[in-house]
Amino acid sequence: MESYVVVGGGIAATQAAETVRAHRAEDAITVIAEEERPFYMRPLLADLVAGRIKEKGLWRDYESAAEAKDITLVTGKRVTGIDRGTHSLRVSDGGSVSYDKLLVATGVRPRPPEIPGIELEGVTAFSAYADAVRISQWAEKARRAVVVGRGLQGVELTRALRLRGLDVTMVVPDESPWFPALFQVKGDLIEQVLDRHGVNVIALDAPAELVGEEGRVTGVRTREGRELSGEIVGFAVDQRASVDFLVGSGISLADGVVVDERLRSTDESVWAAGDVAQIQQGGKRRRIGYGWMRAMSQGQAAGLNMCGRETRVEVGDEEQAQSLYGMSLLARWE
Repeated sequence: MESYVVVGGGIAATQAAETVRAHRAEDAITVIAEEERPFYMRPLLADLVAGRIKEKGLWRDYESAAEAKDITLVTGKRVTGIDRGTHSLRVSDGGSVSYDKLLVATGVRPRPPEIPGIELEGVTAFSAYADAVRISQWAEKARRAVVVGRGLQGVELTRALRLRGLDVTMVVPDESPWFPALFQVKGDLIEQVLDRHGVNVIALDAPAELVGEEGRVTGVRTREGRELSGEIVGFAVDQRASVDFLVGSGISLADGVVVDERLRSTDESVWAAGDVAQIQQGGKRRRIGYGWMRAMSQGQAAGLNMCGRETRVEVGDEEQAQSLYGMSLLARWE
């Protein structure tokens, strides 16, 4: 009997674990998730903030599915290190977990800038369930917000706050609030939607300092000298692959875990899938792509490959991440 371990709590992790179980009825499968309450529909976080869905609409009852399929769940614990020689992982509670085959599906982690005022109440990244809950609570009393960043999370957080009736300023460090190189939706269409919905977009600028009163944020001073008011400041910028526990392990890392078209890393016992996986093909490393459907398909492919059922992923599928659950990003504003 072999031991399969999946590190992560998102769709890539859960799909991989279920795929392995479908082909390995007797083997041990363990999923280790850092969040206390993982296994939720991450693309719907903005809809929770916007008030379009109730909290119960986020959750997938993965606990029941895992129990029925004899998958061991470990939640609220972080993997802190790996010993490739003994095929074991160190866990934040001081324990260890052994593996024969390991999947890294840890996703990305936001890294807000180290600027004065970053610790103020009302300031948060927008990446996880806990972030969405905080922003939803703050939005009940706030009138203005500043969203810092671009791309899917920046646009989605801006949409959510506008639908809640807040005045929103979007501070974009580059020329466009979008990633035209990664998504099929054109940047000018996104800009038109933002303009139509009254979003003030400030390009080629960045926060230099957050200001506040009595421990709560009241605004942003930018690098270019602008003074922006906001009782909420949300960061959707500088997300990096969550691979800290692999640093120094000898497994090849770049923007994420470097893998081949079968999602196998430079360690033949370790795979990666989802936002953390960086595919290398023909000596060229692809950009890391994002998207729920992409992570789901990679989780399935990784599970198959871990079971020895050779499956290649489609290189370049990051260009298909123009929708969430098949709903156009543009239509989500209406």
